[in-house]
Amino acid sequence: MDCCSEAIPDTAAKAYKLLFRSAFAIPLSHYLVAVCFLLIVLLYNFLEFHFVKDLLTGFRGGSIYLTYNPSSEIYHGVVSKCRTLHGRYLVTPWLSSPHIQTSFLNFFGRPPLFTYRRQMFHSSDGGMFALDWLMHSDVSGADIQNNHTIAKDDTTPIVIMIPGLTSDSASPYLKHLVFNTAKSGWNVVVSNHRGLGGVSVTSDCFYNAGWTEDVREVINYLHQEYSQAPLFVVGTSIGANILVKYLGEDGENVPIAGAAAVCSPWDLLIGSRFISRRLIQTFYDRALTIGLQGYAQLHETRYSRLANWDGIKKSRSIRDFDTHATCLVGNYETVDTYYRRCSSSSFIGKVKIPLLCISALDDPVCTREAIPWDECRANKNVVLVTTQHGGHLAFFEGISGSRLWWVGAVNEYLGALLSSSLMHTQKKAENIGPNSSPLQSSIDQGPYLNVADGMVAPMGNEVSEENKDQANQAVSVTDNHVFSSGRKPDFAPDAENSGGSSIVEKCMRQLSRQTNKSIWLLAYIAVISSWPIVGAALGFLFKRKFKKAPK
Repeated sequence: MDCCSEAIPDTAAKAYKLLFRSAFAIPLSHYLVAVCFLLIVLLYNFLEFHFVKDLLTGFRGGSIYLTYNPSSEIYHGVVSKCRTLHGRYLVTPWLSSPHIQTSFLNFFGRPPLFTYRRQMFHSSDGGMFALDWLMHSDVSGADIQNNHTIAKDDTTPIVIMIPGLTSDSASPYLKHLVFNTAKSGWNVVVSNHRGLGGVSVTSDCFYNAGWTEDVREVINYLHQEYSQAPLFVVGTSIGANILVKYLGEDGENVPIAGAAAVCSPWDLLIGSRFISRRLIQTFYDRALTIGLQGYAQLHETRYSRLANWDGIKKSRSIRDFDTHATCLVGNYETVDTYYRRCSSSSFIGKVKIPLLCISALDDPVCTREAIPWDECRANKNVVLVTTQHGGHLAFFEGISGSRLWWVGAVNEYLGALLSSSLMHTQKKAENIGPNSSPLQSSIDQGPYLNVADGMVAPMGNEVSEENKDQANQAVSVTDNHVFSSGRKPDFAPDAENSGGSSIVEKCMRQLSRQTNKSIWLLAYIAVISSWPIVGAALGFLFKRKFKKAPK
């Protein structure tokens, strides 16, 4: 027994010696190759590459999934005619990762070269931002001697672009979209957010993910200025969220023929949790936060007065920035309140115009978990397009990676919609906007504050005479020449034509209905909550009664 116990460690020691000798006998270069291979495998999975999968499938590309209502006229009359949306999408092979695609788009992007014409737009609250134009004539070479103006009766369609978070007209993905759209025969204008595009903030108002008033004013202005030209809108990322929210707020009463929303975050609360979940997502969170801090740095004077400037400088995430800046300027109680009230997923069901939505399932910024599949399927005006790959606003295709798939898809959709009979036509409706509702909380009245006499208070849609005068002095400016002349029309609703009595009656009826519902609800809650006490009392009484009964 002792011999066996002594032989085992002796044999094990010899085995380990042989193992170490063998390990040292292997050349160091072989170990380096193994380590490199292991790192490549880890990096391949970390960056979610799919090159091997594409290779094994013969680079056929992935299917494009369409979600729509079976009785949708928009699908059967427009989207069904778009070959791009019924084909397959193949990612540029050397960009076969959502993270590589997204990073390449932002750092390189290969945008086309052209020059915008700038028009300064003055909003009703005294703010100012830039509208950057690119005409079809600019890219086609026609009408070079033109006066750089659009005639009032021009019927050329106008496409309005709404950029994403901290993006402006110079962003590579927007340049791809603008150039290709103008080349397709459209006049294009990028509505830059306040404080971006090299324009200072001139009022105590900053844009956020749910601020739709600037888009509404620009669209109404263009509709009045060029009443014969059909208007289309394309929103990207946060711009897509703003667009869908605006369409849901105004319903039928929008002068837009059709729209497209690309890579929308949909639900900001889900997106906030997603972007801080994994290690690689935190890189995007940090990068976007740095962009927001840079934006705040440009307007430090106003932010330091309206928000928590120390908190802004110390922010390490988008949520931190929204806590110290957006919520204070926009007068939201909490960050979650801001996210819930500004998420477009709760407005998609109220969209009344043709809307194409495009999202990539591997989007590293806007998660697939937030996509409102059922709401899109229930709305006959909405067609949702999803691809397996594409990243965030990237969707590179071709060997050279010089094209963005979604740009071609959007342009084909807009062209098919323009040639169809399904374009939306604005119906005459009551001039009461979502922000002027008497039943709405003051917290939703706008992301800007009225600062006067040392008092800070949320400011609604009331327009002072001074601001009206400032708005009517809009001067359209280009790089070195005048783009158009004239005064910006006043869009304040006419009190005499707004149907005040009917609005009061509707409010009373709605209040009456809500009161009846509340009474029944309170009665139900009273019965349910008091039943245990009543039951105990009845049981006690009957118990005493049965005890007193003669046997």
